[in-house]
Amino acid sequence: MATLQYKIDFTSFWHTGSGLSSGTDSDLVVIKEKNGLPFIPGKTLKGLLREAAEIIHSYNSDIVTKEFIKTVFGERSEEGVSANPDKAVCFFTDAYFSEDIKQYLNNNEEQKTMLYKNIASTKINSAGQAVDHSLRQMQVSIPLELYAEVIDLPNEYKSQLENCFAWVKKMGLNRTRGLGRCKIETYKIG
Repeated sequence: MATLQYKIDFTSFWHTGSGLSSGTDSDLVVIKEKNGLPFIPGKTLKGLLREAAEIIHSYNSDIVTKEFIKTVFGERSEEGVSANPDKAVCFFTDAYFSEDIKQYLNNNEEQKTMLYKNIASTKINSAGQAVDHSLRQMQVSIPLELYAEVIDLPNEYKSQLENCFAWVKKMGLNRTRGLGRCKIETYKIG
């Protein structure tokens, strides 16, 4: 068993939501850890990588095997929900800034505000005009790098997981509208 550390390198604005709003400022805000820094929950990462594994498996079961999916992500029930989460061997951590960047930002509160931007969108009717009361603002994070781990990864599954990393090109909200472009790659294996 190994711990695989990986890096998520965002190349565009991205939004992993908290489900909360900030009143009149933003209808949707980015999920943040206790010190106000953006992060990606491990559950979200595990879901994206599982989806990638299942898609790759449907095209070529030699590149990603059913046994890999079952071992690393756990089994699914008929309804698509994990039948027994304890069956998954691996644990997916949340993705955070590197420790040195986290420390720098926590010591420079004014710099944290530069991590976010609000973008607006509105619904357009068939005449090409904005629909009344349809303006929405969403908080997004700037392009940056986050780091996470997959703990207790069986050594024989490293290359299959890296194939899943390569499949994930976008994550978060509004992926089809240009947000969340990213590259995931192995950082270190311990």
